[in-house]
Amino acid sequence: MSTTSKGSGRAGALALPQAPDGFRKVLKALHARAPLRSARLPAEPPWRSRFVSTGAAGPVTSLQEFGYREEELWHWKGRADAAALAGPWRVLTDEGLDCLATVCGQLEVAAQDAGFTATRRLRAADLLSPFIARMIRDRDFLLVCSRLVGIPLIPHPLRLPTAQINYGEGRGRQGGVRWHRDGMDYVFTIQLSGYEDYEGGRFTYFRGRADEFPGPGREDSRFREADCGERGATLFLHGSRIFHAVTPVTKGRRVTLVISLFCPYFARQDSNTFWHLAADDGIAATVPGWLRLKWPVRNPAVDYGLRAGSPVITWDDLR
Repeated sequence: MSTTSKGSGRAGALALPQAPDGFRKVLKALHARAPLRSARLPAEPPWRSRFVSTGAAGPVTSLQEFGYREEELWHWKGRADAAALAGPWRVLTDEGLDCLATVCGQLEVAAQDAGFTATRRLRAADLLSPFIARMIRDRDFLLVCSRLVGIPLIPHPLRLPTAQINYGEGRGRQGGVRWHRDGMDYVFTIQLSGYEDYEGGRFTYFRGRADEFPGPGREDSRFREADCGERGATLFLHGSRIFHAVTPVTKGRRVTLVISLFCPYFARQDSNTFWHLAADDGIAATVPGWLRLKWPVRNPAVDYGLRAGSPVITWDDLR
């Protein structure tokens, strides 16, 4: 699977608007609704570590290839945070993918319509789903993701944006995602539908620096479409540094799980801003997690791991 193919979705992506920014984020935050934290849901299948595809491998594109300079990368004792785009690859077995798709289908009853980036979604899915909560805190799962990207990763200590399910349908409702950069740095998107299930819904990104993004509707040879048409395909994106969008679903149904991970060693460089998060979840829901994220730490791997309810992942684990 190639991450640099150009496809028919490019024109549709260029026509998408850009997500609110600047003062518009503040206005959005004043009207944003916090995600649901409880709902009546059917029983889930249990999570099993055997659902992780430990042999996952795929191409990696560096931030330098997007135009970022070496001195702009984050470093920890000689190790660089250099991955911009990785995959697609499979991180779950067929059995695990089937269970995850079932869980995400059941969770749609708690989804909400939103006008920020995606149109219909469920934030904080791991707070409703024991399956998703255990999956993203499974040591084998985290090790696979960490080794593919080359840095130690754990679930983000900010719980509300850690796991989001996007639901796109071509039934009179736009199922696309506006042009935006993520507040999160390390974002993994798992496709729970394949191209055979829908039309449109193409993941498109700008292969260049964020400050060179030409804006929606303008032609540029650096727009790319990621080849994520296979059910189960997982794509990593350094979300805060890369503009990306998803074209509207014009027919059928597209479901994705978006997981935001966190590197404790680069916590001081974390790209999240308060107003980006509040624009998604509202001010009152954002404040508690934001304060926990900023508490001082002595041992990043341990302290942030505890805050995220995660196993400890260190540089030594990547060998």
